Amino acid sequence: MTDTRHIFSDAQWQIIEPQLPPCKGRLGGAQRTFLNALLWMASAGAPWRDLPERFGNWNVVYQRFAYWCKKGHFERFFQGVQQPDLEEVMVDSTCCRAHQSSAGARKISGPQAIGITRGGLNTKIHAVCDALGNPLRFVLTPGQRHDSKPVPELLEGLPPAKAILADKAYDSDKIVQAAQAQGVEVIIPSKANRKQPRALDKHRYKARHLIENLFQRMKVFRRVATRYDKLDSRFLGFVHIAGMMKWLH
Repeated sequence: MTDTRHIFSDAQWQIIEPQLPPCKGRLGGAQRTFLNALLWMASAGAPWRDLPERFGNWNVVYQRFAYWCKKGHFERFFQGVQQPDLEEVMVDSTCCRAHQSSAGARKISGPQAIGITRGGLNTKIHAVCDALGNPLRFVLTPGQRHDSKPVPELLEGLPPAKAILADKAYDSDKIVQAAQAQGVEVIIPSKANRKQPRALDKHRYKARHLIENLFQRMKVFRRVATRYDKLDSRFLGFVHIAGMMKWLH
């Protein structure tokens, strides 16, 4: 019996297939089997050597995955399935524990978005989602980075939404002024030290639970809940796969 938990359905494949790069060269091969292998890896959180034989040679799959991460293919697939509702956008972040195997990337690779906090090694995933809780973009930082710092990068190039929702950690003059300059309504609770607190639409603010639900659904994928990858580009590849699956469901 085929385990359908770790394969793309025919309907999902019809959406993904037109976006795939040409299948050629040493790292070519059956595209659907390859992506099913990555879906299995994302879900199982297993070492690459434990990849079931039905998906092919684990090292060939790994090398191809690394190549696609380098080329930015997974981010393009993730963007290609989006049909956002920009009535509102929401920003938030979540911390993911970094497994000991994720440490030790070569120095020539540069910083890899792994930080040290009281909980140990971790990486923070920053996200922006649409009004329905579907992800639009992800940014990785070390776990100790403040939530508000990556907001400009998260929102850069996105069409302005009618409103932005976030928790109190995002109440900074820079974020508020940038949003208001574009005519975007700010639905962010004011910090206690703000001299002139803004009025808050509490009813609309309740919708912010959608981005929290997004993180919960993404962390069903064990390679998102725990970071095993040394390079941030490869961890981000799995994050984009999980984000794409949110859209495809």
